Amino acid sequence: MNVLIIARGYPTNKYKMNGIFEFDQAKALVEAGHNVFYAAIDLRSLRRWRKWGIERKSIDGVNIYAINIPCGRIPKIVLRKIAFFGLRIIYNKIIKDYRKPDIMHAHFTFFSYIATKLKEETNIPLVITEHSSQINKENINNDLYSIAKIAYSKANALIAVSPYLAMMIFKNFNKESICIPNIVDLDMFEYKEKIERQNFNFVSVGNLIENKRMDLLIEAYYRVFGNNPRVTLSIFGQGPERKMLESLINKYGLNSQIKLMGLCTRERIAEQFKKSDCFVLVSKSETFGVAYVEALACGIPVIATRCGGPEMFVNANNGLMIDINDIEQLTEAMDYMYNHIDNYNRKDISMEIRKKFSAKVVATELTNLYRKILITQ
Repeated sequence: MNVLIIARGYPTNKYKMNGIFEFDQAKALVEAGHNVFYAAIDLRSLRRWRKWGIERKSIDGVNIYAINIPCGRIPKIVLRKIAFFGLRIIYNKIIKDYRKPDIMHAHFTFFSYIATKLKEETNIPLVITEHSSQINKENINNDLYSIAKIAYSKANALIAVSPYLAMMIFKNFNKESICIPNIVDLDMFEYKEKIERQNFNFVSVGNLIENKRMDLLIEAYYRVFGNNPRVTLSIFGQGPERKMLESLINKYGLNSQIKLMGLCTRERIAEQFKKSDCFVLVSKSETFGVAYVEALACGIPVIATRCGGPEMFVNANNGLMIDINDIEQLTEAMDYMYNHIDNYNRKDISMEIRKKFSAKVVATELTNLYRKILITQ
């Protein structure tokens, strides 16, 4: 089957997480025997330097057609026109180099809306996967709501990456969706016997933004472990709240116990997971929460908030669930993990995740969906 993936971009050495969900899925489809064309339309701001124009390459069997148009702040209607112009250029190159795709699969609201324009011109069936945390809300921005409504109505199938997101899509748009999760790299994030260490290590991964509530995590850590130098916390990620978090760490005199690790490779994060005892992330909202699943794949129990994504995979056997913005519950959970970590079986935690989130499992679900759509055309 010839599949056209429409995405935000693709991972590079400089921007390793750009389009990572879409690209992991594209690789899985290639491994399942499909011919995958990957339209990467990168419209990020002028501050993120990369080459202008079109590039063509193959990575892990995925045929990448990338167009880089640094746009900066321009009206949304203009941005959408530019994006469709880029997608049409890529599509014309694909049919010139190969043939017309059998099916299109777009990710995120913006690119899904752009894909509907190409569907109107080509009549190629369209599958949409929604990841956006902005859709995961009671009150959705009017512009986002309008383009999402159009995109969902024109899709042959709509996928949500978590049951909670599927519920919110139905609530806000009266549209049924199928739940197919993101892929976790189970070769990189794998179970290894933890080396016995004297310290107890908490680890967190996420952008340093208000939604991730890293400040709450630091506050809770201080309350429980401020006087216990044998407990550490490593926070991976970068963002606008870094200086504020550094000030908070300095205020409590925790520089030797809490480390802000900055942006790191997935390999480095996987390495840290295998050395850690517990993963903790207290987001206000998650449509999926791939960092939790990557930690669980390594066998680490987690502390997660009831924020939309983790409810799909966190249970009594692999972690603790707490309410959003509740520091009392967070301190209790961290203290419980410190004193009862041996209650969790790391190998069993990892095996449970491998059964649900492997590339093979997700690619099989997608293949079955594509075939069902094409049969009815």
